[in-house]
Amino acid sequence: MRKIYGIIITIAVFISIFANSSFTITAASGQGLTDGLQINGEYLIMDSDNLHSEYVVIATNKSGKDLSVVAKFFAVGGNGNPIKTVYDSASAIKNGQSFILYGQFKNSELKDVSSYSYTLMTGITEDCKYDSVNVDVESQEGVLEVTGTNYSSEDTSLVNVRTIFFKDGSPVAFDHVNLGDSAYSLRSGSSNTQELGQLHPEYDNYLITYSVASDM
Repeated sequence: MRKIYGIIITIAVFISIFANSSFTITAASGQGLTDGLQINGEYLIMDSDNLHSEYVVIATNKSGKDLSVVAKFFAVGGNGNPIKTVYDSASAIKNGQSFILYGQFKNSELKDVSSYSYTLMTGITEDCKYDSVNVDVESQEGVLEVTGTNYSSEDTSLVNVRTIFFKDGSPVAFDHVNLGDSAYSLRSGSSNTQELGQLHPEYDNYLITYSVASDM
């Protein structure tokens, strides 16, 4: 079994700025708090099927408030106009929490792309439920088993887990799963386990973030 080691980012800061990046950060704020989002890393990662690529952003909520975040990602052509626009969101990011947002693009749509950009829009939320759920990660024969357990007396929404895999310090794959046991919820007292990295190239490190919101 290959040696795998990694971390779950919760109340922590992960800093890995993408060197010599041509990516453009354009932030737009719903409630004047986007400046409180610290951008820690940006990566363009190709899927193992060679059909899609993910533009992945790692950030930390430094606003002093719990936030919801909506991201709009643009693949930009040589003329400066967007070729393709995709969306992502995180409904509950606790103050101090690190998180991952991503935009998935079809490689067939990126033939004329020259750069990527994104906008971030934020809003204040009271839906964070990180204290209700514990997330554990175990390496099992080259894949990661991720288990979420709801220890609170109330149901939560699905636990959204996102992972970047690294080899020799460079990103080689991206994966994500939802942990739940009933429709879009993780019920009180319940656990759910999913696997990450089944079809990905060999890696020697990984970074995981997760988000938990109240059950709507």
